[in-house]
Amino acid sequence: MGVGTIHIWNMALGHVGTRTVASESENCEEARQCALYWDAARRQALRDFPYPWAQTRIVLAAKALPAVWDGEWSNAYAYPSNCLKLHKISRPGSRRREDFKLIADPEGGASMILANCADAVADYTVDIPSPAQWDDLFIYLLGRKLACLIAVPLLKNNGSKVNELEQLYRAAIPAAYEGGASEGKPQFEEDSWITGRGTNDARQQA
Repeated sequence: MGVGTIHIWNMALGHVGTRTVASESENCEEARQCALYWDAARRQALRDFPYPWAQTRIVLAAKALPAVWDGEWSNAYAYPSNCLKLHKISRPGSRRREDFKLIADPEGGASMILANCADAVADYTVDIPSPAQWDDLFIYLLGRKLACLIAVPLLKNNGSKVNELEQLYRAAIPAAYEGGASEGKPQFEEDSWITGRGTNDARQQA
């Protein structure tokens, strides 16, 4: 955990309404719960909005197409190891989205991507664990996401507060979208989390 971790933990604890902590190793339930949910909160918050600084594009590594999918799909690719959310598959030099399907790799390991285009490129969100690379908008939303996760164990049966925190987090995401747009057109403005459109396969993304 890098610089800014305690600040974000205390933001989250402030949203929940409990005491704050002075260090990551403090012997209290608040610090234990923040540490327990910290990585999950970061990954979930990164999945919820395509922050420009967390996006990348690569040429996918081709794999042998499993025989059971022959005739339905023409190409298979390895799922990128650092991918948190796959937004788009396209042909080289094209902005057109191609249909794709995620399956378990029959040889074990990570998932496999099936598509009907050769030399496919993928746009996706990368997991960035260092707070030094995050912007203020993400830090704000991560504090709210962490609050949502730690509220259940810290508040026990206070379901109304937990629901309130979830609603406040979701309400802040449109502001993130507007903030990203002010810095330039988002790469993934047509992603299904914004528009509600997309194929059934896209909705199976991790």
